[in-house]
Amino acid sequence: MMTFLDHRIPHADIQAEHIRTLFRPTFITIIIAHAITGAFLVFVLWDTAPHDSLLVWLAALYSMVIVRVFFIRAYRQHPPSPEAAPRWGVLTAVLTGLFGMIWCGAPILFLDPAQPASLIAITLILIGICAGGTAAFASYPWAYITFAVPILTSLTAVLWLRGGKVGIALAILIVLNLVINLIYLSNVHRVLNESLRLRFENIALRGETEEKSALLETTLQNMQQGISLVDQDGRLRMWNQHFLDLLGLGHRQPDDHQPLDTVLQAADPPLSGASGRRIEYRRANGIVIEILQNAMPDGGRVLTYTDISDRKRREEALEAARQVAEQANTAKTRFLATASHDLRQPIHALGLFFAVLAERVRNAETGPLIKQIEDSIGAIDNMLNALLDVSKLDAGVVQPKVGTVAVAGLFQRLETEYQSLAQETGNRLRVRPCQALVQSDAAMLERMLRNLISNALRYTSKGCVLVVARHRGAKLRIEVYDTGSGIPANQLDDIFQEFYQLGNPERDRRQGLGLGLAIVKRVAALLGHDITVRSRLGHGSCFAISLPLARKSPQQAPLPAPTPPGLELKDRRVLVLDDDSAILAAMEGLLKCWGCQVSTATSLEEARVKIVASATAPELLIVDYRLRGQASGLNAAAALQAVLDHRVPVLVITADTAPDRLREAQASGYPLLHKPVQPAKLRSIMRHLIGL
Repeated sequence: MMTFLDHRIPHADIQAEHIRTLFRPTFITIIIAHAITGAFLVFVLWDTAPHDSLLVWLAALYSMVIVRVFFIRAYRQHPPSPEAAPRWGVLTAVLTGLFGMIWCGAPILFLDPAQPASLIAITLILIGICAGGTAAFASYPWAYITFAVPILTSLTAVLWLRGGKVGIALAILIVLNLVINLIYLSNVHRVLNESLRLRFENIALRGETEEKSALLETTLQNMQQGISLVDQDGRLRMWNQHFLDLLGLGHRQPDDHQPLDTVLQAADPPLSGASGRRIEYRRANGIVIEILQNAMPDGGRVLTYTDISDRKRREEALEAARQVAEQANTAKTRFLATASHDLRQPIHALGLFFAVLAERVRNAETGPLIKQIEDSIGAIDNMLNALLDVSKLDAGVVQPKVGTVAVAGLFQRLETEYQSLAQETGNRLRVRPCQALVQSDAAMLERMLRNLISNALRYTSKGCVLVVARHRGAKLRIEVYDTGSGIPANQLDDIFQEFYQLGNPERDRRQGLGLGLAIVKRVAALLGHDITVRSRLGHGSCFAISLPLARKSPQQAPLPAPTPPGLELKDRRVLVLDDDSAILAAMEGLLKCWGCQVSTATSLEEARVKIVASATAPELLIVDYRLRGQASGLNAAAALQAVLDHRVPVLVITADTAPDRLREAQASGYPLLHKPVQPAKLRSIMRHLIGL
């Protein structure tokens, strides 16, 4: 927007204003004063000059006075435009020139140096009217020049030629007076010019200020927000109607400089002095107003008022939906934990019973059948372990052990392991070698890649699965490509949800539970690795994991010591505490097959009695995490330790997968196995705890 400093006042406007001053009402008074002065001069010269000449000269002077008066009145009745004003200036200069010619005739016709009265009267009057003309004609110097120069020139010439030495001296003084008058006229004209320029600029500035004020007022009144401006004393200086309407005060108009707090107190409910940069104010009718305030350099404040009722309703609706979703997720987790626990109990007993049975009836004839039963139990175990993995990750009990991992060895193991599955599904598996080192948890990274590769092979038929690693700056991007049917774009996010499977409406267990990608996503988030997926229907998909590169060589984990065959647990005393009689029977049978001396109990009290009654203390306690009546196996283990009066190794076995229970069990410090427990794993950890 243009500011007043950018205004260039047209010269015509200034010139027109100069000319307008020549026609102000006081100018008529000056002209009448000339007529009176002329009559006075005739009166003084009446005895020394011809009467006819005096009367003719006075008549000519009066004629010009009348012409000048009518000329001024014509201008004032029809003021010209700035463009036409210069013509009136020229006419004024012409008329003042004629007026001056009449006055310059006085010294020529009537000045007699021998008559002191004539000399003094004409000289003083002419010098006086010329001096007075400098102020009258300062706005238009040409009018002064055409008026004064002829008068003083004629006076100077007459004195020089007729006045002798005295006349010459007076002539020189008159010339000096004319020069001084012209200099003074120039200075006054320059001051008038500057004054007019400033005046026009002030007018322009005032107009622009008024225009901006009107624009600001229009803008404020048309804003959707309420606005109020207060000074450093908290008094209102500016506001718009929307400010009053939002606060329900549209019926009252505050006074200028009224305290803002007084206005706010009239709201319903009263709003105390707004403090803080942002506050939310809820009116009695439920409308929510957001008030923001910003400080100004002079100590004042600008406050904005916005109706955020719709936004608050949306936020409340989203919060309610989030709470419903959280409740549903909690209910789902609780259901899964309960279902998992109830399923694990009999499956755990089944596995133990089968292990005992297999030891007794295994031969060439029953071997294939035993292998099929073991595979079925293993499939169930894998499914339950997948559920357990999700629960562990949700509970936060899984802590990654980040270190340097060699991609070459990892790729080699995966390629060797999954070639047989690729052949079964009619696919080709290609793994490109990579010598990079990365920062990750070796076991978790391998678990993620296993899930991705097995998924790719499962959903690809007679195609190809490619595993490749690419360097991307300071990161390595491991990609798993397949040539399967692809994933619809609107389901790329859904595939990472629990139990979500594409193309398996009949829930074929050979295609898993739909937890593989859910586990991959959780593990990637835990490790801080980015996971992305791209897919084209009919062409295949690409899952990618981005992880940071490492520079140091990986540390080789020590290989576990081989377990010696035979009855290494023979004669070891074990107390088993579990509230499920079937599990107790299965555990007793299995442990006795391994040569253990087994004592079982279904409650803490029964276990106490058996320990006290026994001549020898148990060497190992195997305790179920959840006992009858919601009793804690951890508390039971601590109580039995107190009865024994010395520390005995404790192994906790649980079928619970609830996140809070997993965290509690993890924090106990006891080794933890999850039902169903594989016999080989149970025997291995028992040997470790007993110290074999």
